[in-house]
Amino acid sequence: MKNKAETITKYQLFYMILQTQIGVGVLGLPFAVHQVSQNDGWISVLIAGFISQLLIFIIWGLIKKYPGETIYGIAEKLAGKYFGKLISTLYIIYGTLICMLILDLYQSILKLWVLPHTPKWALMLMMVFAGIYIVKERVRIIARFFMFVTILVPILIILTLISFPTSVEYRYLFPIGQAGTLKIFIGAHSVLISMLGFEQLLILSKYTQANDRSILKAVSLANGITVLIYVFLVLISFMFFSPKEIDLIPHPVLYMLKAITFKIVERIDLLFISIWIVIVATSFISYLLFASKGVSYLFKLKGHKASAYIVASVAFALALIPNTKFEIEQISTYIGYVSYGFIAFIPILLLLISILKSLRSE
Repeated sequence: MKNKAETITKYQLFYMILQTQIGVGVLGLPFAVHQVSQNDGWISVLIAGFISQLLIFIIWGLIKKYPGETIYGIAEKLAGKYFGKLISTLYIIYGTLICMLILDLYQSILKLWVLPHTPKWALMLMMVFAGIYIVKERVRIIARFFMFVTILVPILIILTLISFPTSVEYRYLFPIGQAGTLKIFIGAHSVLISMLGFEQLLILSKYTQANDRSILKAVSLANGITVLIYVFLVLISFMFFSPKEIDLIPHPVLYMLKAITFKIVERIDLLFISIWIVIVATSFISYLLFASKGVSYLFKLKGHKASAYIVASVAFALALIPNTKFEIEQISTYIGYVSYGFIAFIPILLLLISILKSLRSE
């Protein structure tokens, strides 16, 4: 029986997955996908959404066979004690690296747009303190925080709609399919990396007080809304900037907002960034929790409070290493490729092992 203080509802699961998926990559997504898929980037978003939904089905198929377990416990049951611990260690490293990447991307955008003279360590330290402050609490309290700040997501959309110009050029989207099938699929890769977060189901399912179908519906709905938001942002950016312009603008949404001025709020883009920081913090918190739960499981700690301090410290130290924008982009690329192992390869492998074990027992 689950400890009630450690349980979350299906709605809280939905909010946690949604907030994690809409993370730090949302600002640079239109630029990144246009680099590869050109004006067909919105098709790449839809393809990435479809692939992420397939991966959700695979992860759900695995975790529903082991209710009350996280990926750390499942790995040990299916792969044995030593290989299971190895898989758990890899997932902890994965969660820590994502935390590091979020810190680096967050501080680089903040330095570019708001605080150019503030040291990067100071910006990252603020995020680390905020993350630890939330993550050291029980999962239910963390989920309540996610529910509370979800109201900021519609505000971001409204701010983007305010900036929507009256003279958009729909012809920038045509002809559809000009990038070619291969480039559209390669573009889906960069989008899929921005959609990471659904793999949180590998640990959150243990705490969710709902049946298997409700869990699947909650995660699928979060993924569907993420896809819609990303398609919206990509389309609005592609119709506002010409194909040549958008290749020169790394954060097109912020540039659109910067052009808007009101008597009360002069810089809408700064208001947008202020809200975006909270959204980024939720992604950081999710992956900090993900890795912290793994450390506490591996070392049989009573709670994840101590491990949260350890993981956050390691992520902060690693995030200090890259010094240039190019180095951050290189690390982001490597982590993007490595992430397939954790969202696809290992879950598929474990699912196949569980199916084989079930067949043998019959």
